[in-house]
Amino acid sequence: LALLRKQPGPTQQSHLSAADAVSRHLMESCRGVRDALESAHPDGSWLAAGPIRPGIRSCYERDIFRVGNAAGESHPVVAEGISMALQSGWLLACELACAPDGRAGREAAGRRYEAAWKKLFSTRVYAAAAIAGIALRPGNATLMAAIIRNFPQALTLGAQLSGKTKPVPGFV
Repeated sequence: LALLRKQPGPTQQSHLSAADAVSRHLMESCRGVRDALESAHPDGSWLAAGPIRPGIRSCYERDIFRVGNAAGESHPVVAEGISMALQSGWLLACELACAPDGRAGREAAGRRYEAAWKKLFSTRVYAAAAIAGIALRPGNATLMAAIIRNFPQALTLGAQLSGKTKPVPGFV
């Protein structure tokens, strides 16, 4: 990214934002991206997605059910966000489908959903935090890349240890 930022762009800027550098790199190196976006033009500067707040939150509280990042957010370094969002939505749908009508039924479904969510995802959230803590320290990203390059089975082991390979109940 640092090298991409230093390369002069179409406007000969000496320093680009990370978003501009990545966008330019994708347009220059990916024909599909270029074909899809060549007629698009930015309407101002890139917006950040917001703060990353990894952690586990309440999945159900006062008749409100939470899925995806609202229920718990893993660090983006493990690329689990959309997967966890879809899987947690499935878990919630399964619990609500068999819940009796009324608030008491929703509360029981909420307790079951929260327990199932934590069983399925809590290890992933904690593992992602640990991996991010290691990977984001100076020099460690290079070390991790060397480990994965030389021992690719480390990715499978990491997925198993974090719970990423656990089946989602009711989804087979």
